[in-house]
Amino acid sequence: MNGPPIRAVLFDYGDTLATHTRPAEALHRAYTRIAATLPASEDGRPWDPDELLVVIHDLVEDRLAAANAAGGLEEVDIEAIHRDAYAELGLALDPKQVDEAMRLEQEAWWQGVHVGPGVVQTLSTLRREGLRLGICSNAAYRPASMRAQLEYVGLLELVDSAVFSSEVGWRKPAPQIFTAALDALDAQPSTTVMVGDTVSADIDGAHAAGMRAIRLREHRDDPDTDHHADAVLDRLSDLPALLAGRFSR
Repeated sequence: MNGPPIRAVLFDYGDTLATHTRPAEALHRAYTRIAATLPASEDGRPWDPDELLVVIHDLVEDRLAAANAAGGLEEVDIEAIHRDAYAELGLALDPKQVDEAMRLEQEAWWQGVHVGPGVVQTLSTLRREGLRLGICSNAAYRPASMRAQLEYVGLLELVDSAVFSSEVGWRKPAPQIFTAALDALDAQPSTTVMVGDTVSADIDGAHAAGMRAIRLREHRDDPDTDHHADAVLDRLSDLPALLAGRFSR
């Protein structure tokens, strides 16, 4: 952690500040509401929410996973993927209908968010030390829904900015998203530290952007890649002690 004094910290979101598990009941309720807004199927029957959950939600997630596995850094257009999924059912939804369906779907996911132990205390401690805090996350979902999720779980008020790949159009480790995150935080790379769990996206990407980087292996343990990071933490709650004495007020 040698280098200039630290003035700001950027955090990855998923598997760093929070983990996610599929909220089956909440998703069923969301798709029940979505089904009620759709025109009847060609045979005149109403849509089955559980069927929609598979042919829309799960299909979209599969296509997102495939795009991410392909390694492309340009973020996918999740609205277009949803629109195409509905079109495959013979439903031509307008942009407002698609956006409302995505909103309901993403609000259901709030029930599956689990903020990590010590996260709130860690962020609060760093803020008291005068550090600027931001989130820099790969998330293809509606930016408004992602910020609403942060507010719902009590994290939005603890950070100064939150930047998602869906609004930038590029995924980590693309330099564009780090530039956007630093700009939103009003921070310089030389005095900013990135904290994340993924080596290629968070650690190598941050280094390429001129930042120092700390790898958190609390939720993703791969010792063979630890040498990429400037420091490695087993628990996020250890971050204030690691950075102690390196703050710039």
